[in-house]
Amino acid sequence: MVDKIPARLAQHPTVRKVRSRSTPRPGVLDAAWLRELCLAAGADDVAFASVDNPDLASEREHVDAALPGTKSFISLVVRMNRDNVRSTARSVANQEFHRSGEVMNEAAHRIVRRLQDAGYRALNPSATFPMEMDNFPGRIWVVAHKPVAVAAGLGVMGIHRNVIHPKFGNFILLGTILVDAPVSSYGQPLDYSPCLECKLCVAACPVGAIGKKGEFDFVACSVHNYREFMGGFTDWVQTIADSSDATDSVLG
Repeated sequence: MVDKIPARLAQHPTVRKVRSRSTPRPGVLDAAWLRELCLAAGADDVAFASVDNPDLASEREHVDAALPGTKSFISLVVRMNRDNVRSTARSVANQEFHRSGEVMNEAAHRIVRRLQDAGYRALNPSATFPMEMDNFPGRIWVVAHKPVAVAAGLGVMGIHRNVIHPKFGNFILLGTILVDAPVSSYGQPLDYSPCLECKLCVAACPVGAIGKKGEFDFVACSVHNYREFMGGFTDWVQTIADSSDATDSVLG
């Protein structure tokens, strides 16, 4: 394709400089080097998974659209401060989630920059709130962090539908980086579940979204957690339904 550059562009200084470069294709990423890079960037744990992993077949179409030629997933873990997450004060818990999300996104940004400088193509989708709302009610996220983390060996999905890390437990946020190269060694799923099945999550869920036998009511969970997002429509409807008159609905 380079040889087909129009003559009027071929002599441009930028084009000439690019064509004169010797840029050999980067090879396989060394897993040990990549792990140290990720930890130094701010992640608390990291593992890798191949896009060819059969457990991640549902992700292939989406990651190919996001970064054509993706070969590997880099799964990242950032741990959260436990008592902040446990706090009943919403400002405390919410701040911990947002701050940890900032740490994750910053770490992923640094890792992608290093990979890019080394000649690889890499992309870090948002670790927190998805934004592709034009796809709603379909898939609104670029990559599903949880199944990637499980396939890479960073934890097991509990009955509450969160990944439980073998060291940090539930107090983690997950992120994923896509890279267009294989990694020398991929992680393996854990051969046990850190979940004790104590059913504390069942008792603690404020909307009963988690069943005793492992059933999960996604709608109840999402409506509760995202009631201030997506326009706040659910809260508005509930306010109107519970109001005795027009004045009450405004004040409520």
